[in-house]
Amino acid sequence: MSFSDKISTTMLWVKQFSTKTFSTISHKLFSFQFLRQNKKVVSVCLIFWLAINIGGFLIYRNTAADAKDDFYNKGISATQSLSVKTGPALLEKDMLSLNVAIGEFSQKENMAFAAILDHNKQVLAHSEPEMVNRPLMPLENITQTNTIDDILIQIGEGGADNEPLIRFSKDISYSGIKIGNVYYAIYSGDLNNALNRFRKIFLLVLVVSTILLVVGLFFVDYITRAKAVKIRKELEGMSKIGPYLLVKKIAKGGMAELFLSDYIREDGFRRKVAIKKILPHLTENQDFIKMFIREARLAALLQHPNVIQILDFGKIQNVYLIAMEYIDGKNLGEIMAHLKEGLPVDLFVFVAMKICTGLQYSHTKTDDRTGEPLYIIHRDISPQNILISFQGEVKITDFGISKARSEPSMTQVGVIKGKLSYLSPEQVLGHEVDHQVDIYSLGLVFYELLSYHRVYRFDNHVEAIQSIPKMNIPPLISLRPEIPDELNRIVMKCLEKDKKSRYKSAQEIHNDLINLRNKLNITCDASNLSDFMRKNFVKAQKMS
Repeated sequence: MSFSDKISTTMLWVKQFSTKTFSTISHKLFSFQFLRQNKKVVSVCLIFWLAINIGGFLIYRNTAADAKDDFYNKGISATQSLSVKTGPALLEKDMLSLNVAIGEFSQKENMAFAAILDHNKQVLAHSEPEMVNRPLMPLENITQTNTIDDILIQIGEGGADNEPLIRFSKDISYSGIKIGNVYYAIYSGDLNNALNRFRKIFLLVLVVSTILLVVGLFFVDYITRAKAVKIRKELEGMSKIGPYLLVKKIAKGGMAELFLSDYIREDGFRRKVAIKKILPHLTENQDFIKMFIREARLAALLQHPNVIQILDFGKIQNVYLIAMEYIDGKNLGEIMAHLKEGLPVDLFVFVAMKICTGLQYSHTKTDDRTGEPLYIIHRDISPQNILISFQGEVKITDFGISKARSEPSMTQVGVIKGKLSYLSPEQVLGHEVDHQVDIYSLGLVFYELLSYHRVYRFDNHVEAIQSIPKMNIPPLISLRPEIPDELNRIVMKCLEKDKKSRYKSAQEIHNDLINLRNKLNITCDASNLSDFMRKNFVKAQKMS
C-alpha cells in the first residue's frame, strides 16, 4: 500500500469513527425530547445552578482558608511569644523562669503541649511535668511539613493517644549559636471538624441546588408538555389556518406534512395551493422551526418556471407553514415505481433539460438588492424532489437542507445531509461542498431514470462513507445498450468522482443535451410529457 493510500485509508477511518461517535452521542443526548424542545430554559437553569455552586465552592474555599490561617496564626504567634520569653532564661538555665513561661501557655485553648529543650534535645520544661528530663516524643505519621518565619510546622499524630496534632517548633539562638528549641503543639481535631462542617454545608448546598434544578426542570417539562398537548389538540382538529382551507393530506414526512389546500380571500378569490406545515408535536422544537423557516426563506428567493414557487410563509394561529404552488402530478420516484423501466430517451432528454435549467438558475441566483451571488446549493437532488405535472411542467422542490452563502449553516460536525443513495463523494467525506455536489446527485438521478437501476443502496452512513468514494459505477450503456453513446457520456461525466473531471455547471449539461437533442432530431416538448403523464396516471388525474 502506497503512502498516499495509507493516508486516505486513515482519513476514511477517522471520518467513520468520528461520524459514528458523534451520531451515537447526539442520538443518546437528544433522544430526550425535553432537551430538544427546551434548550434555552435548560441552559438558563444549568447556568444558574453552576453559578450557585461555583459561588458556594468559592465561599467554602475562602472560609476554610480563613479558618486554617487563623488556626495556624495562633500557633505561630504562641510559638514566637514562647521563644522570646524563653531565650534569656534558657541561656542562664533559669529553670524557674522556664517553668513560669511554660505555665503561661498551659492555659491556652486547644493546646496539646508546650516544651523547652536545650541544645542536647533534653526537655528542660514541659506543660506536663512528668515529661521533664525525658526525650521529646516524636510526631508520628507526618503528612505535611512547612516553614513560616523560621517556625517549622508539622502535621501528624502524637501524644499518648496518637491524636492529630499540629506542632510548631523554633530554634533558640544566642550570638548565632543554637542553645535550644521551643515546641508548641495544638490539637487539629477542632480545625478538621470545622473544615468538615464547612464541607458538609457546601455539599448540602450542592444537593439542595441539584434537587431544585431537577424539580424546576420537571416543572418546566410539565408546563411544556401541557402547552404542547393543548396546541397539538388545537392543530390536529384544525381544518382552516387563516385564509387556507385544508382539503386533504397529500404526504407526511418526519418534520412536516403536506396538504392540498384552497386559498380563500374575503372577496371570494379562490386558488389551489399546497400547504406544508410543521407536525403538531414539533411546534415547540426551535431547531425544527429554524430549519423550516430557513427552507421557506431560501426557496422564496427563487422565482423560476422549473422551481416550486413559494407564495407565503410564517406563523398563523400557532402553525408554522409554507404556502407553495400546487403541482397536480407525480414526483419522479413515483413515476419510476409505476413504470418499472427506464424513461424513453426523448422524454428523458426533455425532462433532464428542464431540471438543468432550474438547477442552473438556483446555482447562479443573485441577491436582488446587492447583485451578489447567493451560491444556493440544493444538496438533496433526488427523484422524490423533482415533480412532473399533468400539464407537462418540471419542477424542483424541497430546499429544506439547501445551503447558501447568505444563510448560516445548520449542519453539525459529523452529520451528513441528504439522502444516502444520492450523495456525492464530497458530502460523505465531509469536504467543503459547492454546486458540483448537485451535479453528481443529478447524475445519479439520470442514471436511475434511464436504467431503472439505483446506483447506491445503503442502510447507514458508515456504509455510504465506505462505498461512495471507491465504488466503480458501470457505464450506463452496459445496462441499457440501446441508448446513444453521447447520452451515456453525459450521464457518466456527471458521475465523475473527481470534481475536475465532472461537469462544472448544470448549464454545461444543458448545452450537451441540446446538442444531443438536435443530433437525434428529438421534438419532445411539454405537450408530449403531459400526454405521457395522463396516459400512465389516468386514475391519479381523475382523483385530483
